[in-house]
Amino acid sequence: MQMGKLCQVNAIVNESMLASTNGGGDVRVLGTPAMIALMEQAAVQCMDGLVGEGETTVGTQMDVIHIAAVPTGGQITATAEVIQQSGRKVMFKVFCEDRNGLIGKGTHMRIVVNRDQFQQNAQKKLVRA
Repeated sequence: MQMGKLCQVNAIVNESMLASTNGGGDVRVLGTPAMIALMEQAAVQCMDGLVGEGETTVGTQMDVIHIAAVPTGGQITATAEVIQQSGRKVMFKVFCEDRNGLIGKGTHMRIVVNRDQFQQNAQKKLVRA
């Protein structure tokens, strides 16, 4: 794994990303879940081409703070930077910015798993229910 590798995802805040649309209050600004999703997408992008055949990564931890509001139409960039790897675990520094500065920041962990085995284990939960 390449420490310091940076990946970015750009987006324009739209209706589907608003706090008021996703149950996060009644304000028409970028919701925290949408910001987190963009951060996770950036981390996934950093893992492209770095996992073996039949493998993928899953997010297991996200620790972020949401610092500033962004209205509909605002242009934002989520960035993930690889900061640590331990076996199958990869830790990222994540942050999101708009043209005025920092919107949110934190850390995100992903773990490399066997795609089919992971999916099968998840499906077993339906059988037990």
